[in-house]
Amino acid sequence: MKILVIQTRPGIGDLCVFLPPIHEIATHNQKFQIDLLTKKRTFAKDTLAYDPYIKNIFYLEDYNNSNFKLLKFIKSNHYDKAYIFHYGVRYPIICKISGVKKTFSYGILKKNENIVEKSRSSCSEWLNKKDLKFPYKIYRSNTMQSSDNIIIGIGGSGPTKKWPTQNFIELINKIKLLKKYNFLLAGGEQEQEISAKLIETLPDVKIISLCNKKINEAINLIEGAKLYIGNDTGFMHLCAGLGILSYGLFGDTPTNYADYAKKITPIIPAGIGIVGHGSLAMNKISADHVFEQIKQSI
Repeated sequence: MKILVIQTRPGIGDLCVFLPPIHEIATHNQKFQIDLLTKKRTFAKDTLAYDPYIKNIFYLEDYNNSNFKLLKFIKSNHYDKAYIFHYGVRYPIICKISGVKKTFSYGILKKNENIVEKSRSSCSEWLNKKDLKFPYKIYRSNTMQSSDNIIIGIGGSGPTKKWPTQNFIELINKIKLLKKYNFLLAGGEQEQEISAKLIETLPDVKIISLCNKKINEAINLIEGAKLYIGNDTGFMHLCAGLGILSYGLFGDTPTNYADYAKKITPIIPAGIGIVGHGSLAMNKISADHVFEQIKQSI
């Protein structure tokens, strides 16, 4: 017996947000094989390589967004159930035509809502369970301990979600006065210029850039780190899933996006009660304010 879970949001952080309900679906369908169909930008094959609940991972792009190819794929796998974390009729109709016996989805009309709350409430409804715990964990084969490492999250999905580079420099200078740490710069290829500036500006600090690493390589390096400090980005979500205490800087996204993970502590600008899309307040989060929030964990 087989279940197909469809999750269409494209980022690593999105994958992490939906992982707790996916695990609950697997836990309450223990006799079923669980397969995941998602986007390539989630890097699910790397992130979930050791996940004990998910058997196979497939990428939507491999079917060229073709309804016919997708229908053929689902039909050939003989799925008994499909859980669709997505609004619209496309995937439910394809699943029905493909012979899936039971299909669960968000519905037709998309609403403006919290994606964490929606995924959880839908999962509870689909499973007919009100007491779900939604634990969040990313499984690895052998977690390594590197407590002398601090991860600095310099990446971000857009410029308004990134903390100014000078603030990271100030923060690292404050941390190094307390204790000697290695700093791992977590970001993508587009952050290589930022990482180069940090390395050049702080020659007396051991800094390793992860910006040119593949996701699986990066995960191997960040496992067991002391903590994460940085932007609300995929690495923040990854670190929390690996059990690393993560301080996320929120100046232009709602903090409730991180509610699903106990290891994430949001930091917002001092004196501001609520931040959200369009707040444009990343530059209002001072290095002093961040240091005061994290120093008890260093």
